[in-house]
Amino acid sequence: MSGIITHFFGQAMTGQGIKNVYREVMNEAKTVYLLKGAHGFKISELLQKLGTYYHDQGAEIEYFHDPLFEQSIEATFVKAPFEILFLAATNPAIEPLIIDDRDHVVSLYDCLDEQKVSSNLSMHSITELKQVYYDKCFDALSKAIHIHDDWEVETRKNMNWNGLNQQYADLKKQLFGENQLEKSAKLTHRLLGTLTPAGARDTVQSITQNLEKRLFIKGYPGTGKSSMMKKLANDALQRGYDVQLVWCGLDSNSIDMVILPELKFCIFDSTEPHVYFPEKSRSGDEIFDIAKHCHPTEAEENNIKEIVAKYKASIAEATRFAKLFAEEERKVREAIDASLDIEEFNKQTAKLFQTL
Repeated sequence: MSGIITHFFGQAMTGQGIKNVYREVMNEAKTVYLLKGAHGFKISELLQKLGTYYHDQGAEIEYFHDPLFEQSIEATFVKAPFEILFLAATNPAIEPLIIDDRDHVVSLYDCLDEQKVSSNLSMHSITELKQVYYDKCFDALSKAIHIHDDWEVETRKNMNWNGLNQQYADLKKQLFGENQLEKSAKLTHRLLGTLTPAGARDTVQSITQNLEKRLFIKGYPGTGKSSMMKKLANDALQRGYDVQLVWCGLDSNSIDMVILPELKFCIFDSTEPHVYFPEKSRSGDEIFDIAKHCHPTEAEENNIKEIVAKYKASIAEATRFAKLFAEEERKVREAIDASLDIEEFNKQTAKLFQTL
């Protein structure tokens, strides 16, 4: 019987720069294969084939997608009983930590004719152009974060924090009661989504497909959504419950979702840019309304409208430059693929396909 397949983004383009959680995912694996060199789309095809191969042997699979090319895979995590992580480790550059015990480098540089790449592409000019688009994209994202901070200032003024604290206390009692599990809790990390060349994207439906209870937080920015979820995560860990923190794709310091696997439960920020509502077909779906504790004045509402317009403009600018960056990056990856010795590539990667 095949296990479930879950999709995440492997990296997020945030206001603080690129964020990934690959180091944390490596710590979940018994074996890690870091694929170095030949960083084109053929690596993605290999990672998809590896996922299919191990899924056919009954393993649960997690695919980690590339924010620049949503259909491309950056990593494949084969869960129990294998617990193997296959990771394209050229960009981002991930180095082994536990060499030859857990972590193994698979060098694919010999599969690539670098002179052929250079003859097919003016790499210097493309690299310079990519850097310009990259810098402009992340300047716009940084600007968006600061505008978002202004938005939070307006909403915090009229927040009833006592009301939120009581609502959280009721939730904690409902979830845990007096339970204390007699085991060590496990903490894992994932990303909810990211900015892409097509705008904001997430994989909420895939992430939550196997959960029975989903709480959809509705509330203004700056009214404690992320802080409350971090508190819930800490309370769960102290009681021995495993926790998965799912990080925000815009603000690298914020949490957008907390999953408690043993309770088949999650709570997540279901406001912009990942707006979701309970589904009639899922009886465990429910709104968790904290907006009721915040009542901005008419003047503050008008200020917020102006701030939101500026915020959306900055995100649109970041998206435009992300698209331009991706167009140049595609040229590089296609040139790399065209310069691969496919026979040697297949030979070097054949050992990755194991059997029970």
